[in-house]
Amino acid sequence: MASSDSRLCIFCRKLEPASKPCPRQTSRDEAKGSDRFGPEEQFNQLCPLSADDEKLLKQLQDRPSSLCQRCADYSPLKAFESSEPLPLGLLPEDDDKFRDYFARLKSYELDLGELGSLTLQASCPFCRLIYRIMPTEGIRPDTKGMRLTPYRAYVRHAGWQYLPEKTKAQSAIFLGLRHFSHMVHDLQVPLLFSDNEPGLQSPEMTGPAICLATEDAFSGRQEYNGRLVEPLVDFDFARNGLDVCWKSHKEYCISTKPKELFTTKMIDVLERKVIPYPEGCEYVALSYTWGGIMPEEGALDKKTLPRTIEDSITVTKMLGKRYLWVDALCINQKPWDTLSVQEKAEKTQQLAMMDLIYQCAAVTLVALSGQNSNAGLCGVSRNREMQLQETINGRKLFTIPAVVEDEMAASAWDTRAWTFQEGMLSKRSLFFSDKQLGISCQRFGAPDAYDPSCYGHLSDRPMDSFRQLMNGFNLTDTKISVTNPERILLYTGLIIDYTSRQMSWPSDSLNACLGLLSALQRRLFPTGFEWGLPLRELPLTLGWSHDWAFPEPKRLQKDSPPWDIARPQRREGFPSWSWCGWEGHVTFGQTSLLDGSLVTAGKGRGGRDVTSDMVPEFVGCEGKRLTVKGYVCKFYIRTEPFSEAFLKKPENEDEQSFGIVSERNFPHPYTLKTGEYECLVVERLRHTQEGKFVKDTVYMIVLDRVQSQDGRGEVAERRTFVTVQSDIEFEKVMPVKRVVHLE
Repeated sequence: MASSDSRLCIFCRKLEPASKPCPRQTSRDEAKGSDRFGPEEQFNQLCPLSADDEKLLKQLQDRPSSLCQRCADYSPLKAFESSEPLPLGLLPEDDDKFRDYFARLKSYELDLGELGSLTLQASCPFCRLIYRIMPTEGIRPDTKGMRLTPYRAYVRHAGWQYLPEKTKAQSAIFLGLRHFSHMVHDLQVPLLFSDNEPGLQSPEMTGPAICLATEDAFSGRQEYNGRLVEPLVDFDFARNGLDVCWKSHKEYCISTKPKELFTTKMIDVLERKVIPYPEGCEYVALSYTWGGIMPEEGALDKKTLPRTIEDSITVTKMLGKRYLWVDALCINQKPWDTLSVQEKAEKTQQLAMMDLIYQCAAVTLVALSGQNSNAGLCGVSRNREMQLQETINGRKLFTIPAVVEDEMAASAWDTRAWTFQEGMLSKRSLFFSDKQLGISCQRFGAPDAYDPSCYGHLSDRPMDSFRQLMNGFNLTDTKISVTNPERILLYTGLIIDYTSRQMSWPSDSLNACLGLLSALQRRLFPTGFEWGLPLRELPLTLGWSHDWAFPEPKRLQKDSPPWDIARPQRREGFPSWSWCGWEGHVTFGQTSLLDGSLVTAGKGRGGRDVTSDMVPEFVGCEGKRLTVKGYVCKFYIRTEPFSEAFLKKPENEDEQSFGIVSERNFPHPYTLKTGEYECLVVERLRHTQEGKFVKDTVYMIVLDRVQSQDGRGEVAERRTFVTVQSDIEFEKVMPVKRVVHLE
């Protein structure tokens, strides 16, 4: 098929005749009409990139090429030479100037029209570049408004407003795809621990882009440019990037090695032996997805390690280091029930030290590619995906991948429970993806697909922003006070994110975040945690609940109504009162815990006064048995036709209820059946106006009475979490304050 008579189809990812409709698109249109088209398919109609794409594009480059009429009229080089794009944060506020700006920008944009009708000619070098950066999911064929638009390269970095004005003025121009639905208002991420900074400007246009080679770039438009990378990692680039941090960021990125590290083990990559920690050694740590693949006995000696671990040994040597820490080899991985008492104690100690292990590492190697430990580090034992390079009017243009953060978000690594704390706690990391190598520390982050000149400038931005806090903040930074209320946001945010992740073994529910909890305890929660909850300081954290919004709840039956939701599953070996004792994503958003200002300011909606009380008192925790002193009451809950709470079983359907009831953060009780329930109050919020009672909102744990597992009589188990709202004072329920034992 001649390339001049063919098109590159973004749905089939192959060459097709330009005169015929896409067969995949036709079959999908037919499926839609016959109700055979599932909801997931409707929103994921693009095929992913593959090795076949690379072969196809290389073949097309060997054939005669010229710009198609559309691309010739657009004149791509004009955008690189003359456009003056502004980031969203600097758009004119005046309406007339705003319209004038977009009118000028429009001449440098290329509207792609409806995606289902988009023709990318195989013989056109610029069409091939567009094809290479097209999205591979989440956009439908009937999508309109997709356009190629110029932007300054620096806006891909968080905190770009702190860059020198000269650097921003001389920044390279990239061409990226923007959709009208992606237009958002100016967004600044607030700084949690600084009142003197306006916040960090969010990155923009983070997807794949087209750039002009630096040697061919127009004068004054070369800073922050992209660059072509080799199929294998350039370790000179990696070492130089890390050197910037090692030499310039000692205050932020260098940790003093505590004596606890002396109890760890390390891999001597030269001798290929696991040895006791050599005092003061510089070591590399590995963060990766196991995927069920473990090293066999003696694999280190036999050189039969999973590829990711073997590649990490290679990288450690290339970085000039001798020691490597890998959990599969440096922590006892024998089944728990086969370990001796001493071995169990040692393993528990090692798991609780994960914060120190990753914080003190010279660098953490992060394997973003693949589903298991045999995937390897891309760019080490296997080639990275190609960047497409084309020549237009004597100048070289090429594609650059999406920012590393986008690749991270799409990786299996970012879905796993164990890797969450590893990524959060590492001071310095190298991210190995299919397309690039990312370098990140507490002060900057940049991939090898960028010119390294940006390192110094990025180091000038503040480090104590909310975004940095939630993505690798130094948890031992002395600027954070244990009395600072934002530490609650930090703790709850970490647990909310952690519980959304997956783990192979339910027994790892707490182990996989022990390092993170240890880091929090060392600086922010000195009284520690009881099964993952800081109950000695914040008994209100008993008010966690499973989240309705994410992930999508499991249905009891395929065609059951949305309120017919399966009860979250319990995890054996953990207490029912902690989030670690249950599967599923949790939230802390029901009580006033995350909105303390609601109570401390004393004002709620409509000018009402709000007060908080009835929070349980922590008494003690022995094993899985938690003892609190709190208010207990009973409700008769009727779930049909409405969700209502009664003081006792109603005698008829028209009987006045005490108030409305909801389960977790759902709009309806989903797991509770109509009946009488005993409840432990977690918090009451009383709303008054001008001294007069308006309503009570009461958050409660629904209890089940069971026999203690240790034979010490009857105890309570958490069943679920409910909220009762009523314009009748809660005292009418006659709650009793007493000691409650929960398991």
